[in-house]
Amino acid sequence: MGITLIILILVKAQNREGFRKKAVLAALALLVIGGVALFGKGLLDIRRLKSERDGILAYNKTLEKENRELETSIEILKTDKRYIGRIARSELGMIGKNEVVYRIENGTPRH
Repeated sequence: MGITLIILILVKAQNREGFRKKAVLAALALLVIGGVALFGKGLLDIRRLKSERDGILAYNKTLEKENRELETSIEILKTDKRYIGRIARSELGMIGKNEVVYRIENGTPRH
């Protein structure tokens, strides 16, 4: 449709003054229409890719923070025996030397 309109403008412009001016305008219009047709989707892709990149960068920052926390935990586990004992008690239910576990049951009789 755009090309047909430009051709009509050029045909009518031949019979009048300012043919050169109208021809230049028609050529520019054709370039703009062609550019939009060729690169319009490309601009949308660029925007989508930038958004995707920003999401990946944010995720990377989260992973870097988690890695630093894990490295700190590893160093503590390598050096602090009391910390290891706390982890063994809380997560594994273990007891240390000279410790006694008292199990208190509910006072209601079982049937």
